[in-house]
Amino acid sequence: MRFTFRPAPADTSVPKPEADRIRGWATAVVMAASLMDLVDLTMVNVALPTIRRDFDVPHAVLPWITGGYAFAFAVVLGHGTRLGDVHGRRRLFLVGIGAFTVASVLGGIAPSPETLVAARSAQGAAAALMVSQVPHILDALFPADEQGRVAALFGAVIGLGSVTGPLVGAVLLESDLFGLGWRSVLLINVPIGLAGLVLGRLWIIECREHPRPVTSTAVVRHARAGSRRHDGPPVVRSLFGIRSYAVGIGIELVYGTLGGIYFLAWCFHMQAGLGWSPVRAALCMLLFGAAVAVCAGLARDALFPRYGRKVLQAGVLTQLAGVLVYDWQTQHYGTGIQSWQILPALALLGGGMGLTVAPLPTVLLADVPREHQRSAAVLGNTTYQLGAVLGMSLVPVAFLGLLDAGHPVSAAFSHTLRWIACLLAAAFLLTFALPRQARRWPSEASRTGADGTSTTV
Repeated sequence: MRFTFRPAPADTSVPKPEADRIRGWATAVVMAASLMDLVDLTMVNVALPTIRRDFDVPHAVLPWITGGYAFAFAVVLGHGTRLGDVHGRRRLFLVGIGAFTVASVLGGIAPSPETLVAARSAQGAAAALMVSQVPHILDALFPADEQGRVAALFGAVIGLGSVTGPLVGAVLLESDLFGLGWRSVLLINVPIGLAGLVLGRLWIIECREHPRPVTSTAVVRHARAGSRRHDGPPVVRSLFGIRSYAVGIGIELVYGTLGGIYFLAWCFHMQAGLGWSPVRAALCMLLFGAAVAVCAGLARDALFPRYGRKVLQAGVLTQLAGVLVYDWQTQHYGTGIQSWQILPALALLGGGMGLTVAPLPTVLLADVPREHQRSAAVLGNTTYQLGAVLGMSLVPVAFLGLLDAGHPVSAAFSHTLRWIACLLAAAFLLTFALPRQARRWPSEASRTGADGTSTTV
């Protein structure tokens, strides 16, 4: 997930100690909400085998539990930003966190898989409404000279949520909190959400973006003219006329699809196929996440500014090597494979992913005009989420369908890895359509953009 931060002028009407206290509490609330969204998205994957056993449902139902969340998130994300412009960021944030909490309760007490899918979809929509306000709230809280530090902190929170989510879910499953089983994975959001709701009302300030009346009229007229010509919104047309952005969106879609297929199949393979405990499976996912984090930082800060698209290409090839190694191990060892034996494959897969995905926000926005950068970032995020939904919808074909047909889990997972290899080959070919070097990347100014914006993964 990516957001773009824009500097806001400091409010000098509030004494500095009080302003610092407001900023501290408000930042903690919005960061916790963002962390809750990311943890919830990833930790439910670990619970899927347990959910299937509890409800005794076909394998094909499982992708809807995670895919419903991702699809609703993608659909609502852009609308959430626009609604915040009109109705206020604080108000929409509180509505989102309240709806997320209610949906978590409904999911936690769901009597049927259909109810659970509906609750997860509601969670995804509420999460999009909530997190789409976060960068705007932070913009209003911090002056321009502190934006870089805030962006770095937000990036760290995102990384933490992505890495620790599966482990949190596994610990909740293993501890069987209050005898709730997998339901605790959803119900744990309730006290966090209620605390965020109360503290958000106390500490988050209201903020809106008021476009200049001349500007708004011109945009409306331009949009109406484009609509009459039936050739799409003018901003979107202009974005896809930028080669780096159009190709970057394609890579986002491929990687979203790849992730939607891989993580669901991988988690099910480790638990249902190999018989590993949720904690053991989550620790492997943690190692994978650590490799992503290390190589992402290296790519973003040192390699990509110097080598450009070659870093993405090296990342894709590294992942492809990891897939081939993992496929060979899966076929050779079968269900007897040990955790330490797959570490080289996980290092290659995670490291390669870090090298590829970390520069993508810069690739997307490098040549986008300043006034369109926030829209471009939202569209990129939405594309990735829709790719994840597409990937999850393909899991029954790539993995779960083979189980229903009586194939061993290891054979089904090996089949999934070949799907992943094909997707990586497509991503590798797409990288050759990127400019060799982004025009605005070489200097430090490019990280914050010409208008002071910065992006984080």
